[in-house]
Amino acid sequence: MSDIDLSERKKQILFQAVEDYIENANPITSGAMVSKSETTLSSATLRNELNTLEQMGYLKQLHTSSGRVPTTKGYRFFVNTIKDNCKADLEGLMKIKNVFETRTINLTELIKVVADKISEVTDYPTVVSLGGIDKLEILSIKIIPLMTYQALMLIETPRGLLNNTLELQQNFDEQSCIDAGRVLTNKFKSMTIGQMIDSIETKHQEILTELNEYAGFFEYVLQALVSLTKQYAKDGVYSKGATKLLKNPEYQNVEQAKDVLRLLEDKEELKTLIEEDSDGDIAFSIGDELNDDRLSECTIAKAHCKINGESIASVGIIGPKRMDYAKISGALKFIVDEFNKTDLLELNGDNKKGDKNG
Repeated sequence: MSDIDLSERKKQILFQAVEDYIENANPITSGAMVSKSETTLSSATLRNELNTLEQMGYLKQLHTSSGRVPTTKGYRFFVNTIKDNCKADLEGLMKIKNVFETRTINLTELIKVVADKISEVTDYPTVVSLGGIDKLEILSIKIIPLMTYQALMLIETPRGLLNNTLELQQNFDEQSCIDAGRVLTNKFKSMTIGQMIDSIETKHQEILTELNEYAGFFEYVLQALVSLTKQYAKDGVYSKGATKLLKNPEYQNVEQAKDVLRLLEDKEELKTLIEEDSDGDIAFSIGDELNDDRLSECTIAKAHCKINGESIASVGIIGPKRMDYAKISGALKFIVDEFNKTDLLELNGDNKKGDKNG
């Protein structure tokens, strides 16, 4: 039986029932709906309609003689109804907008901060996965000396800069760092990150032979390069706000929350969950739709973000099935739009537009 079998009255009652339950977490009763709404229906009529909605699978009773709560089917009806009517927390979303307007921030730092801000705005655990790093083309590699025994390695890609700090056992001057960056660029330019990882062992000896006087320096650089690229290619998953889950009545018992909290610590599984293909930019996977008993009382809201038309990251917000769908949808739509408007050259503070010799 599908939603088209619902009369307009049943749709209105179901919508109000789910909305009320999302707002206050109290089981749905005909008496509570009569006292709260402006309906002209009697309590008896409402009770009959709620009984029918239960028989149709949109609501369920947790205990005999108790009120009802929405099922996955009931929440799905609600989400499909409000999908074009998102709420916007303008004050909160401005915090996220300010992150995108910080042009000196690099791509990976942006992803971390976005995860933090979304969790702050929505008050739910948030996961951001930086996808497809192993397929990024290398445009250049630069080494910049920092303080004593440290240097910064930057890998420029079409999506932005990857960076890592090198820990050295001796100091190297600026020219040595420039030479190192030039050699690495010559060896790896136009390769993908994945290809570089696969070939780095064979290139290793070539580099040390060509620049024998800097052999010690390149040992550190190459070790850091392997570490950095493997980190981004295999991980690139940032999560924030796991304990926010405990604020919700459904998870105030830690035993009930432990499976979800464990999941939030498993980066590989999180990455798989939020990167799964969805119809359109924003999607909700609700309860049983996740095909995972640990998540049967959860919803995962997902969005796939692009820069310059290319997929850059997946964002996931994890909460109870009773999450505020309209607010979450509004936040994710805002994030997708901000990524779409982002210019990578500006994002990385790159001045190459006006520097033809750079």
